[in-house]
Amino acid sequence: MDIEKPGSGKGPAVNQSTTSGAFTWRFVVVVAVFITCLITANIIVVKQISIGDIILPAGIVIFPLSYVFGDILTEVYGYKRTRRVIWLGFVCNLIAVIAIWLGRSFLPPGSLKPKRLMSGSWVVRRVFSWLPSWPISSASSLIPTSSPA
Repeated sequence: MDIEKPGSGKGPAVNQSTTSGAFTWRFVVVVAVFITCLITANIIVVKQISIGDIILPAGIVIFPLSYVFGDILTEVYGYKRTRRVIWLGFVCNLIAVIAIWLGRSFLPPGSLKPKRLMSGSWVVRRVFSWLPSWPISSASSLIPTSSPA
């Protein structure tokens, strides 16, 4: 994987990405921001925010950015690369889901004592109770946008 560095004189990002198998630093940055927005939105979706009289999930603040960066990927790098990035995003989502699921499955320190069994562990379980639906909802929102019109 050849990543172009700024000022390396290799030319514009678009020409590099479409004519060869090299990944430019611009492509890597857009992919990283896209996947970060996607995973962050999925994690903070459980928090509710109030805008005036309307109550919304906090994920509504950052999730639209994933569409913006998805559109940038599609327009600059094409559908083929964008689909690969979206699949990479799903894999990263799955890794995050597995890590959170494992983390919430372990008992907290000292939990074998009856009094401490309920301290803290129930909070993590409650906050991440939505975990099974995360990859499904994320996939259902991104797959239709990754195909050509």
